[in-house]
Amino acid sequence: MKAETCDSTFAIGAVARLTGIPMDTLRIWERRYRAVVPQRSSRNRRFYTRDDVTRLMLIKQLLEQGESVGAIVHLDESDLRERLEAHAELKQGVVTKGNTGDHSIAKAATVLVFGEALPYQMRVWCPEMDNIDLLGGHNLFSEFEQSVMMHRPDVLIMEFPALQLEAVSRIQELMTKAPCQRVIVVYSFASRPLLERLGRLGVIALRAPVTPAILRVACQAPRGRELLEARSPCTIGDFIPQRFSGKQLAVIGSTKSGLVCECPQHLVDLVSRVGAFERYSLDCELRTPEDAVIHERLYRMTAQARATLESALAFLLESEGIEVPDALEPERVTTSST
Repeated sequence: MKAETCDSTFAIGAVARLTGIPMDTLRIWERRYRAVVPQRSSRNRRFYTRDDVTRLMLIKQLLEQGESVGAIVHLDESDLRERLEAHAELKQGVVTKGNTGDHSIAKAATVLVFGEALPYQMRVWCPEMDNIDLLGGHNLFSEFEQSVMMHRPDVLIMEFPALQLEAVSRIQELMTKAPCQRVIVVYSFASRPLLERLGRLGVIALRAPVTPAILRVACQAPRGRELLEARSPCTIGDFIPQRFSGKQLAVIGSTKSGLVCECPQHLVDLVSRVGAFERYSLDCELRTPEDAVIHERLYRMTAQARATLESALAFLLESEGIEVPDALEPERVTTSST
């Protein structure tokens, strides 16, 4: 492509995180099916447009409904949406079969979303989610909380890649301040005690990745039991602060570099995954005293691994002259002979 990139394009690593489709699968779909044909930089790096990302999301959703790649990959966007709507209508027919009484159209449920990737995904999915009125999405929990208090939505959807005790406590506090019909948490890693606690709170916990169909059903599910008293959050010593926020990693992952390879995107993915497991292992120490010793050491080792990967990413960014967004920049990396 003539222009290297623009604000509306995404590198393959960012697309993989947004869609939940592994990078290797994206390359295979391009080579074998030409599902999308990304633009190429002068160094042969892939860049996907927003339309490409939307198309990939639609294909993935249909695959999760049981469709085969060969049957849908050559359909245009309108046909993909039509087929997805057909699946939704069939499922809705199964859900409502046998219902009696008033069949009038229900008022759309108002929804607020918190997370790093999910707010963007919800904006893409919302047109195909019946009876959902998306009020907005937030990346900062403080802003999300203010918006909840202001709008009092029917449904809260919160994304926590690694669910921690502190997050569960904040969820309960928010539910106490602004009761709503349903609270949904989307997670990647979580300990069994925390999931059980969410269940007692009446929170619907969904393991990532999720689809529009799954979220639509969850938004219509009953809230469940009443609130229970929360325990105080615990802490662990020798915490190694993160150099990069989730927003910074997302931006870095979509930024071009002078390298022919995709090392920046791979490093961003590794930092994100190791960081998520690090936060998950922190909650595991709440079990037996024997398990606490094991998981505390596991946490420290994982935190050190994450810090090492962040150092590698910082070194690569400095070498390539890539600026880190916002004010939180990584400290400079110095090399040594040891």
